Amino acid sequence: MALFMPSPAAQAHAYVIGSSPVDGSTVGKVPSEVHIFFNAPISSISSAHIYSIQNGKLNEVNAAASHVSPTNAQELITSIKTPDTQPEGSYEVIWTAVANNDGNTTYGIIGFDVGYSGTGVDGTATLGPGSSNNLDSIHKIDTTALLSIAWEWLTLGALTFWIGLLVVEQLVLTAGRGSGIFAQARKKTYALEWLCLSVLLCGEILSLILRMVRLASTMQPLDVTVLFRLIPETTYGSVWLLRLLLIATTMIFLYLTQHRKLAQIPESDPEPITNFERLSTQEMKAVGPRKTRQLLETPTNEPTHPQRHNLVWLILVSLITLTFVFTSSVAQVLSPHISAVVFAWLYLIAQGIWLGGFAYLAYVLLPLLSGAELEYNTETLTFLLRRLTPILLAGMGIQLITGLFLGEASISDAQQLITDPFGRTLLIQIVVTFLTTCLSIYAVCWIRPRLTHQAMLLPVVKADLPARRTRQSELNSTRRLLKLTTRSLVVCGAIILLCTALQQFFAPPIDFPNVQYPKPGVTRPNSPVTSQTRQMGDLSVTLQLLPGRIGYEHTIIILINDNKGRPVTTANVNLTVNMQLMDMGEGQASIKEGNPVYIATFDKRSAFSMAGLWNIKVEIQRPNQKVLTDTFKITLTA
Repeated sequence: MALFMPSPAAQAHAYVIGSSPVDGSTVGKVPSEVHIFFNAPISSISSAHIYSIQNGKLNEVNAAASHVSPTNAQELITSIKTPDTQPEGSYEVIWTAVANNDGNTTYGIIGFDVGYSGTGVDGTATLGPGSSNNLDSIHKIDTTALLSIAWEWLTLGALTFWIGLLVVEQLVLTAGRGSGIFAQARKKTYALEWLCLSVLLCGEILSLILRMVRLASTMQPLDVTVLFRLIPETTYGSVWLLRLLLIATTMIFLYLTQHRKLAQIPESDPEPITNFERLSTQEMKAVGPRKTRQLLETPTNEPTHPQRHNLVWLILVSLITLTFVFTSSVAQVLSPHISAVVFAWLYLIAQGIWLGGFAYLAYVLLPLLSGAELEYNTETLTFLLRRLTPILLAGMGIQLITGLFLGEASISDAQQLITDPFGRTLLIQIVVTFLTTCLSIYAVCWIRPRLTHQAMLLPVVKADLPARRTRQSELNSTRRLLKLTTRSLVVCGAIILLCTALQQFFAPPIDFPNVQYPKPGVTRPNSPVTSQTRQMGDLSVTLQLLPGRIGYEHTIIILINDNKGRPVTTANVNLTVNMQLMDMGEGQASIKEGNPVYIATFDKRSAFSMAGLWNIKVEIQRPNQKVLTDTFKITLTA
């Protein structure tokens, strides 16, 4: 199975894998600093805000802005002001991290208690970082996510086809019999090459903009200056500038080489032509097989393609591909580091040779060689396929072998292929990759020899005999089968690249360290949290009642997220509390806007004074929005 696993190509995503204090733990005193540990290096624009929850209010206790540890690029440190004077109770850490090597934003919440739970939470706490990352919101497919996935897919497709185009033209069509159709192929591929480079250029610009949009969605309030620090203060920004420079250099080189080639063509002969192209269709049909071969093997006066240009093209595509590897998770996460970089680079190059080479064959070579002269075109096609076959097979083999090395780091448990969105996408890609491999072997190991055999038998029979027409029909049928197979391969390749783009959005599942946390001590008897989540219009509302049993002062905590998973801080919330079976008197509270967490406290005499079912009516008012109302039903225990 791992043989078909792709590398985690272009996303690292910094997720929390540990913290001090531990998420969900109870400590004896307020720490002077909170340390958050991530699975990848983070940028200096990452931040964390620490809040103390006292009497139903959220008070920020940061002493200064967060900073990355100078000795560990995966550690974020936030200081607490005057920790000795801070009260006991519950503390909450809301963090936002920007991965240093890919510029993607992640976020979540870490909670811990000092001495006892100030919100009444007790029972068996879930210790560790399992709930520290807001994965549901990060993995939510919203408009920004769809645009990111779509452009990542287009960028991967452009890079893959461009690699295949360059490899086929520079290694196959510039020598021997293939040089006879190089000029005709360039008439089509020149525009395609410009299209690929333009998609790469636009894709990089839009990718940066979308990263800024995702970062901005987590900021309350919005600070535009932080967005522009994404380029100078991340490795992704530096490599992004380098990649843009390389793409622009490639576009200039493409223009100059094509312009120079056109300038070398005499005005009397505006287009370079081969000896074969000098013949009319009637003359082509009149020549015999031997004469056709002589025409193919006779040198023409067409300006030759400089060999130094071949080397420059291959160096440029290698460097641009390498920049994609430098912004990938393998460059920072996998070990050994140098081997991971080399294997990831080989993976992308081999993918371009394999899938891009078949795309070039399907949409450039086969349409070009479907002209009038069947014998000439078939002989040329079989020659090109014979030279192309080892290249395609080598690309396929290298991709599968490097995928074996890189894929082992993506999935640590086979169950993640079903339970994790990354794993489900990977499972689909495994199936499609297997089908693509089978189609590739079928095309080059069965259709190609059959086509070659039929092409060799065709000149043996004279043109006016029925047997020749029968063999021509069989030959045409084989060519159509080859075209259908190659186009099916292109469709499979597009699905593989789409799966890769989805995997880059989801990122590989988090591999939490195997740490056995000690059970926290209980210093005061409280009750478990009573919590419910409902959809109110376009909002997702979570209500928690603490402690959930009579005889105590009760706190209601409300979290409101919009349809993009972002916290809503501009709402005014009104609460009305009464018992369902009998009228115990209504308890009311109003919570003003301004904080991501809405908290209201009810005295034990004004509400929740009897065991049973209680109604909590929630009314949410937002500026210029319809008032949303719903009733939560909570059962109190004695």
